[in-house]
Parts: sequence; structure tokens; C-alpha cells
Amino acid sequence: MISQALKDVMDKCENVYIMGHKNTDIDCVGAAVGIYKIAKTYGKEAKIVVDFKHNNTTKLVIERLKTTGEYDDVFVTKDDIKKQEFDNSLLVVVDTHKASYLAAPDLLEQFDKVVVIDHHRRGPEFIENTILTYHEVYASSTCELVTELLMYLDEVKLTAKEAEAMFSGIVIDTKNFTFKTGVRTFEVSAYLKKTGLDITEVKHVFQNDFETYMTKVNIVKEAEIIDGKIAMSVCGEQHENMSVIAAQAADELLSITGVLASFVLCEIDGVIMISGRSLGDINVQAILEKLGGGGHLTFAGAQIAGVTLAEAKQKLLNIIEEYSNKD
Repeated sequence: MISQALKDVMDKCENVYIMGHKNTDIDCVGAAVGIYKIAKTYGKEAKIVVDFKHNNTTKLVIERLKTTGEYDDVFVTKDDIKKQEFDNSLLVVVDTHKASYLAAPDLLEQFDKVVVIDHHRRGPEFIENTILTYHEVYASSTCELVTELLMYLDEVKLTAKEAEAMFSGIVIDTKNFTFKTGVRTFEVSAYLKKTGLDITEVKHVFQNDFETYMTKVNIVKEAEIIDGKIAMSVCGEQHENMSVIAAQAADELLSITGVLASFVLCEIDGVIMISGRSLGDINVQAILEKLGGGGHLTFAGAQIAGVTLAEAKQKLLNIIEEYSNKD
């Protein structure tokens, strides 16, 4: 029903714009690629609005797509399209439902027709007045949701590179099929595999250079263990791919015996970024929501402006103490 409804909505529009959240990640890109393919299959002009200045892995996925020749002019920033008219255009929002978290939030009000596809737990600022919403919190990723839509649209044929982009989104959000992985996750992965995706090529997307790897190692090395079950590390280093490194380091900290949750703090352009991860016993989303963040039970994030790393750490410690006492 959702697949047919999305097709019907696109049929009534001239152009389709696809947008994810700020600091566009791989799940964003993969899901956007799936929606783009649907739009192109049905004869619509489509653009993907991105914001990925701090995510080299996302850039790599996009560059791999561009080698096909089809995506040279598809990925745009808000500055590229700020002078365009959006009459009779559709905006498809992927991997977020928060208006303020969009890659270009000021563009939202210029669209009369908006579709939201997301897998994060519903929070404040949910985009209102959408003509279609596909919001499934039990899905592993937005790429999983979009792939499900593709499975019911026989006319849409993915290329191997497109399938690899979507599969990469599933891999990153499930932490290599460890978290939030259900039967549907494997079913959509099998569907993508049938298109000819190369698992080895996907693995190359997640390789790190030596400098990045050592930065991650140092974050893990400097971590402190709180109450014997929560690992926390503060990274003062500057790196162009810092948000991804912090997330990967948070994942690594969960491999330490006894650690049930982890938090990594870093600073990017004067804003404190926090990556939270959990094995399920501690709700990192509930903790980071107190700092204006969000996500899922087992992985979440937050951004805090106007504070130092030390101040952000203390705020987080206070919230963790409050959370622990409540339990």
C-alpha cells in the first residue's frame, strides 16, 4: 500500500527532491538513492539534498555512485538549489522526522507535498501535514524500509552500485547485523544481493586510513569506566571525519567485558557531538534525549552548542546519574 501510494504521489508531481538529516550518513544516502531510483523510473526529475562536510565515508559512497555516470548532478546542497522554484514538487524526507534536523530545514516550508520515511522513535518536532508517512521504529534502518518499497515495484531495477549503497546503510545501522536485525532485515538484504551487489566492495567503504584508525584507538585507550558498566571517552583531537570516528569508537568500547553502554564526546566546529551506544540494558536514547538528542535504545546521538567538552561531559554525567538512580 505504501509503495503504491508513493508512486501515485510522484505521478502527480513534476520534480522530486529527497533530503535527509544534517551530517548526512550512509543510511541517509542509501535510502535517498532508492527513492531517487523510483522517481527516475517513473520519469521524474530528482535531486538529493545532502550535508556531509564531516563524513568522508558518505562522500566515498557518493563518489562510487558517480562512477556510473548517472549521479554526476544528482547530489546537491541547499546553496545549489536555493534560487529554484518548488511549485508542483515533492519533498521526500528520509532517515529523520525532525524539521530542525533536516539538511536544509528552511526549504521544508516551500513544499506543499511532503513524504516522510524514517525508522527513529518519534520525538518532538515531527514534520506535520505530510501527505504520506512511513514510520516504522522496528526497522533496522531507513534503507530497509525503502528496499521493502522497491520489492513491490517491479518496474524499478537497481544497479549493483545502487544496491551496494543501500546495503551499506543497513550494515552501518545494524553494526554488521548485530543490532536491530530481524527477519525483514535479511529478506531485504537478500533482495539487494540478487541485484548483483559485491559484498567485498561494500567492505571497502568501511576501511579506515592509518591516521583515522589511530585516532579511534586513542579514544578507546583514554576511556574511563563509570560504575563498572558505562564507558566514556572525551576526544579533544580535530579530524575531518571526527563524527564517524567517534561513532566507531563508541562501538568498539562495547567490546570491553562488562561494558553495557558507551559515550564518546568530541568537538566539531564549536559544537559538542556525543555518540552513544548500548547493548540494550541501558537506554542511551533516553539519556541523550535529555540533551536534545535522539536515536534508538541501543544507539543515539546529541549535539550541544555553547559549552566546552568538560562542561558537556559533566552534563552527561549528571544525566547518567539521574538515569541510574531512577532505575
